[in-house]
Amino acid sequence: MTVRKWLLAAAAGAALTPAAASAATIVATDNELVMKGIAGFDTSLGTLNKVTLDVNVTKYRAWQLRLPSGAAPSMTDASVDWAVNGTWELAGFGLSAPLLVALTGTGTSPVNLMSGGGFDFGFFEVMGSGSASVTLDPSFFTDRSAIYFNGFDRGFLASPAGDTTLSGIPAGGSAIHLSRSCGVIGGSPVPATDDSCGAVNYTLTYDYTPVGAAVPEPATWAMMVLGFALAGAAMRRRGAAVARATA
Repeated sequence: MTVRKWLLAAAAGAALTPAAASAATIVATDNELVMKGIAGFDTSLGTLNKVTLDVNVTKYRAWQLRLPSGAAPSMTDASVDWAVNGTWELAGFGLSAPLLVALTGTGTSPVNLMSGGGFDFGFFEVMGSGSASVTLDPSFFTDRSAIYFNGFDRGFLASPAGDTTLSGIPAGGSAIHLSRSCGVIGGSPVPATDDSCGAVNYTLTYDYTPVGAAVPEPATWAMMVLGFALAGAAMRRRGAAVARATA
């Protein structure tokens, strides 16, 4: 390739190559215990391109173990093996469909038994946790004062079929899910709301292009001008040489 053609190609490349638009990110957090809210995106900052939500969930539920009087070997050594395979749900907030987070967990809970009503009984808790990430509709988050995320444990009010599996219950015993309770303190269940039965942490990320970010940088303009100038000079020299050769 001649010098002239190379310079022309360089100049054309400089003219056609767009300046890289600088990107910016805002990351905000919230949780259901505090629920302070997350500010919406201020469009005066630029153009919102993408919104990502990361959710981490841990939920507890309370149960009661009932046994025929004297069924347990002693009043303190009853225990229950459990496995949670539940679901936490978040709807709305620019989601095209509800976000479902699988809550899973396994463990063994000791049960402190007491007597009453002709049977022995005690309380225990189970726990499931999970996480998920989802992309949301950016238009939902523009120029809003605040967004308050709030999901719900589908197993809080009643344990759906297949949600929790229990084993190790002595013969003749049964386990009852306690609606609207999640913690066991001093051997007794504590009534609570779903928001306080564990922890749900939200991380919201705004990816956006700041105002004016797409304008070519001065270095890009300088490269373009220099390329065209060099190409023009080469063409003039080429024309002069041809004129002398034909004179």
